[in-house]
Amino acid sequence: MGDAEEHAFLSWFTKHGGWIDESLSLEKIPGMGRGLVATRPVAENERLFSIPRSMLLNLGTSALVPACEAAERALPPKPGNSWSDVMVRGWCPLILMLMWEHWFASTQEQDERLTWGPYFGIMPTLFTTPMFWSSDQLRELQGTDVQDKIGRMEAEVDYRECVLPYIQQYPDVFLGPDVADVQAGISKWYHVDLYHRMGSLILSRSFHVKRDLNHAEGDEADISSAPAEVAVERAMPRNDAQDDQVDEEEEEEADIEIQDDEDDEEKEENEEDVRDISMVPMADMLNAKFGSENTRCFYKRDALEMRCTRPIAIGEQLLNTYGNPPNSDLLRRYGFVDEPNRGDLLELPTTTIFDAATTKLCQVTGASEDAMRTFLMPRFEWACTELGIDEVFLLCRLSKPLNMAPYAGTLSLDTNRPLTSADKRVLSRATSEISDDLIGFVRLLCVTQSDFERAKKKEALPNARLDALEAIDASWPGHPPDGALLSVASVLRDALFLRGNIYPTAWDDTAKALVECTASSVDPHRMALVVRAGDQAILREHTTVTELVLAHARAQVSGPASNHAPSKKARRT
Repeated sequence: MGDAEEHAFLSWFTKHGGWIDESLSLEKIPGMGRGLVATRPVAENERLFSIPRSMLLNLGTSALVPACEAAERALPPKPGNSWSDVMVRGWCPLILMLMWEHWFASTQEQDERLTWGPYFGIMPTLFTTPMFWSSDQLRELQGTDVQDKIGRMEAEVDYRECVLPYIQQYPDVFLGPDVADVQAGISKWYHVDLYHRMGSLILSRSFHVKRDLNHAEGDEADISSAPAEVAVERAMPRNDAQDDQVDEEEEEEADIEIQDDEDDEEKEENEEDVRDISMVPMADMLNAKFGSENTRCFYKRDALEMRCTRPIAIGEQLLNTYGNPPNSDLLRRYGFVDEPNRGDLLELPTTTIFDAATTKLCQVTGASEDAMRTFLMPRFEWACTELGIDEVFLLCRLSKPLNMAPYAGTLSLDTNRPLTSADKRVLSRATSEISDDLIGFVRLLCVTQSDFERAKKKEALPNARLDALEAIDASWPGHPPDGALLSVASVLRDALFLRGNIYPTAWDDTAKALVECTASSVDPHRMALVVRAGDQAILREHTTVTELVLAHARAQVSGPASNHAPSKKARRT
């Protein structure tokens, strides 16, 4: 089974209480790094491997925390430079812990405590995530949701302001009591490039593992495993009091989990405690692909256990789930993309919608941009502060993508032909995939002042009617013409146009470049094109839907006898 590093890791794993089915082979998978492959048929629910909790690498099992606490008792830290200060800097303590454990396993005589040297030996040292791309390669991501989330500069600020000063304050802890040249030791074991590398390991391989097992029910408790969202996107840790208030039902159901942000405790769940983040040897060897998972993690009180969820054939790879994220997240966290990816998502900022509404309403009313922004801002602020509308809305694919590049959607609608009965059903289904909150937010910016006041009394957005035509009456600034109407769909269409304008190439050029690009699972140019093509495919589908809804709304007002001329009773925009 594998090379020297793999043999060393497996020997270390079993020596310290891990168990793995002998029929599983740890192999290098083209384009995916290492992975586990079945060498015999595996039945559903068979145990594949188990990991003792003592083998998890986290702030509770690492010896770094007690070492730092002892050092601070002997030499009180400078103000703002204590371990407690490190703990509130997002993922700084996790990354520093990995750096220290790596140094310790590489340089110190091994005592009786568990060290993770062979585990570090098998983990990747090269990454294909945008964190490590050149500036030219990063420009390929212009317009995508990845570009502003890489966080390299923010991570380096954390390193310079928090991590490095703490290491320099206690060199005996981080380099040993006999260190002769502190700067040389830091340059070798704690340099900023290693900081990025360790952060990327946590980002791509860590798991949420709850520490409180008071309600554990042995191997009957199911857990949903997925690498934790960490590193460059800092989260504020919860305190112990919050940890003790975990919902009882949640305790029975989940032990390793990824937050799906779909319930009323979204904000609390997102404020993750860094002490619940663990590196999980062996479990992190499983790769993932959209909709292809065949394993699931369960827990016992003293161990984590991986089982298969369906029969696995000889030669089939064991696959975990990462939560089926879009390609923008897959690339940013793990350095790969799925081709195609049905789970692609695109962020549409509320500010972009606000800009589109402002421009459209200025055209209709003749008001100045400043006057219109001043008029609309109370609506925007009310929706965001009182209703909790997020900074962005997520747009999904409205149809299954084709299996060949450029992975366009299969939405069978055409704005250049009359809609058939079948087309209308397809349009209705596609429209239902668009968020009610998104449509309601767009409509909020279009309704009359009296309707806005009515929405505030109801403490709710207007009904999600994409085909709505809103009256532009005298309550609006400027001089709106009598009987003017504004289509909600037209404002959303314009917002989609603004969102699409920030890409370096239009859809046709992106699609052509992707088709002509050499197939590769690690080429930054191709991966960026795949992400851009997914984004632009989503925009195309939503634009088609809004155009058709807009045409329908216009026809409803114009009436059957006047499909091509504006109504004399209402001016439509």
